[in-house]
Amino acid sequence: MLHPDFPVVVGTYKMTNEWSVTLPGKFNRRIENNDLVIWRPGMTLWIAIWGNDKGETKESRLNRIMNDMSPKALEVKTTTSSSILRLSYRLKEEEEQGAVAAFYCFAIGKTGQVEMAIYLDNESDVKNAQAILESLIEVNAL
Repeated sequence: MLHPDFPVVVGTYKMTNEWSVTLPGKFNRRIENNDLVIWRPGMTLWIAIWGNDKGETKESRLNRIMNDMSPKALEVKTTTSSSILRLSYRLKEEEEQGAVAAFYCFAIGKTGQVEMAIYLDNESDVKNAQAILESLIEVNAL
């Protein structure tokens, strides 16, 4: 059940002038601590979107992210498609309610990058998390 006090987003959602994402169903949306939070029962996406103010290459930004990645990262995967570099990995995180499956992902484009932490209540939702990463497109760079 979605929260009635927050806006609902569904399908292809334009997060900024530069980036859009396609969501697998209806989600609520809010801003918290300057991050975009999109959630529904069982799945929460914490999203930070950054510009490329220093004009760095996609490869140099990817290398920096990989150097800062947790040594406990599992299932590390990089892909390239539609001129976007993508990185994803898994972490098991301990919360007050118990272990949470976390899917961390990055989409690096010409104008900037999207960083997402997708928290899953059910391991079976990792396919949806991967699809969300793959759906990220850089709108104005096409």
